[in-house]
Amino acid sequence: MLRFMRRIVLACVMFLAFLTVPARAAAPPEECPPGEIAAIASLDGGYWLAGKDGRVHAYGTAKLFGSPGKPVAAIEATASGNGYWLVAADGSFRGYGDATASRETPLKLASPVVGATRTETGLWLTTADGTVIAPDGTLTARKRAVVDIVATSTGKGYWLVGADGSIRGYGDAKAVSGTPVDLRAPIVSATALGPGLVLAGADGAVFALAGATFHGSAANLRLARPVIGVTAATPGGYTLAAGDGAVFTFGTDGFMGNAVTTSDACEPTEPAPGSEIVKIARAIKDGQVVPGWTGGPVPYAWGGGHGSAPGPSFGTCNWYTGPQPCRANVTYGVDCSGFARWVYHLAYGRDVLGGENTNGQLRKLTKATTGRPGDLVFYGNSTSDTRHVAVYVGNGRIINALRTGTVIREDPIDVSRGRLPGFYRVS
Repeated sequence: MLRFMRRIVLACVMFLAFLTVPARAAAPPEECPPGEIAAIASLDGGYWLAGKDGRVHAYGTAKLFGSPGKPVAAIEATASGNGYWLVAADGSFRGYGDATASRETPLKLASPVVGATRTETGLWLTTADGTVIAPDGTLTARKRAVVDIVATSTGKGYWLVGADGSIRGYGDAKAVSGTPVDLRAPIVSATALGPGLVLAGADGAVFALAGATFHGSAANLRLARPVIGVTAATPGGYTLAAGDGAVFTFGTDGFMGNAVTTSDACEPTEPAPGSEIVKIARAIKDGQVVPGWTGGPVPYAWGGGHGSAPGPSFGTCNWYTGPQPCRANVTYGVDCSGFARWVYHLAYGRDVLGGENTNGQLRKLTKATTGRPGDLVFYGNSTSDTRHVAVYVGNGRIINALRTGTVIREDPIDVSRGRLPGFYRVS
């Protein structure tokens, strides 16, 4: 019993140290396979892929802040990397994280938005016919075919890039002489790199212009889908993304994962599909009557839910390190691993996870790189030193028993720092 209680004490301690080792931050929230990728954006140590279906895939140090569930044409990160904008083809956009500006009303455009960039005045967009859209919604017709818009390092100007590799600068954007040599496929995207620009072709070819350094290309690879975007996560490299979610990194940019998914990887686990797990977790969070609970908010209780049968129980003050005085032994509820055990027991009809703490639960599960609602998300130093677990419900959200003084609730997936890479499910 003593050994068992020592395991419990590690179950739900909030891990407060920020991990600097890159790890996959999240994956597509809803259905699989993820669908066609529309755009890529990056920060040092990570990147996001935005699907045409509106889902966002986050990797490395990039965090998942949410997605609109509607078609996306472009994604642009904030200066801090703690947020992003998702832009629709109709000129509307929504900010997530610390991206505070949003425009919900579509604009009357003659052609769809194809690119977005961040300047000192806010988010600027361009359409395929070269119409530039200012942050306040003002339209300026440039009357030229465009595939992307790229801001200067000062944020006081931008370049418009054409499918033929032509580049025209505005504001403090200096003129770029010459065009890509031996262009065999249309240019689809561009990014600033050092003093110049890097252009990417649909065939994976890369062209470094105006002082940018060439680090390689994917032109010699057999691509399943054309390249759709290029971004520079570090000063000495760049990253390409293809329409199927494939990612290719060059120079100092590091590979963190991709969104290529097969139908086999997305088969629902039987006998409890993810939707049933989420349904039960939401019912408990909403205070509904479920087996083992008569209704109402379910309190957090250190060590709760680890009795002989799954479900709420009184907690324990043994090895308790939370807020004092300890009231866990008079609180009827669950801790994080007790909550996961209870939900999975109700979904599967048997005690799938047992009375284990988070370490023991993780060892019973199979890791998946693509997230599916109903998966478990673990937090901690490593897979042998976990501190928290939560039920993933999609769209960058979790339901969890977070800490003493709270009840079962829904939070952003990164509410607890130190999230381990991957998602975990019953094999």
